[in-house]
Amino acid sequence: MEELLKYFPNEISNILKSKINYKTCEIRLRTSKPIILREREEDIVLEYIVKQEEVLETLERLCENSIYAYKNQLSQGFITIKGGHRIGVIGTAVIENEKIINMKYISSLNFRIAREVKGSADKYLNQILDINNKTIYNTLIVSPPGKGKTTVLRDLIRTIASGIPRNI
Repeated sequence: MEELLKYFPNEISNILKSKINYKTCEIRLRTSKPIILREREEDIVLEYIVKQEEVLETLERLCENSIYAYKNQLSQGFITIKGGHRIGVIGTAVIENEKIINMKYISSLNFRIAREVKGSADKYLNQILDINNKTIYNTLIVSPPGKGKTTVLRDLIRTIASGIPRNI
């Protein structure tokens, strides 16, 4: 979690130090609203009200003080940072030729905290691997937000890349 705190303004970072823990999976900053921490199935609402300048300062830190360089990621609605953490960016879309080309008037940031959970894909390996033909079946992973799709995918990739276990 320490690597995430550097992106927040000092006052918010100090508050989060004492509030976030291993169960925290999201940090939501919304202009003129309290900070919300998502812990598995529960939202924790903090008393601190986020200022517009703090949202923008956080965005600048995420973009390494070069928001223009992150224009493509912003147009997709999120930024990915070291560690695989994804930050959803909420604002007004700039549209050109029926495509989102940028974001402006950024009002909220939603930090999705990535976690490595080794073994989370084990129960799916038999279903997606064809060991005899040494191939991977075309697979679609579907579930509601926050239920571990990315965590399972990362573990699948790690497992397959390191060699498929013999007990599969």
